[in-house]
Amino acid sequence: MTEFDEAIGLVQTQNKARSYNTKVRGLTQQKEELMVLAKQMIQELPDEKKWSFEERLKKIENSS
Repeated sequence: MTEFDEAIGLVQTQNKARSYNTKVRGLTQQKEELMVLAKQMIQELPDEKKWSFEERLKKIENSS
């Protein structure tokens, strides 16, 4: 492999890493927004149903 090929391979690897990191950041932001939305929706539920959804949400938060 020539130095040029190695340089191209390095650039491609770096681009893939940046793309992956961008996707991960976007998914993390979506998750955070969904958690906020879920918490807001739980507050809208009748009291007798809140606890069940709050517990499910806690399990989701703890699993990630």
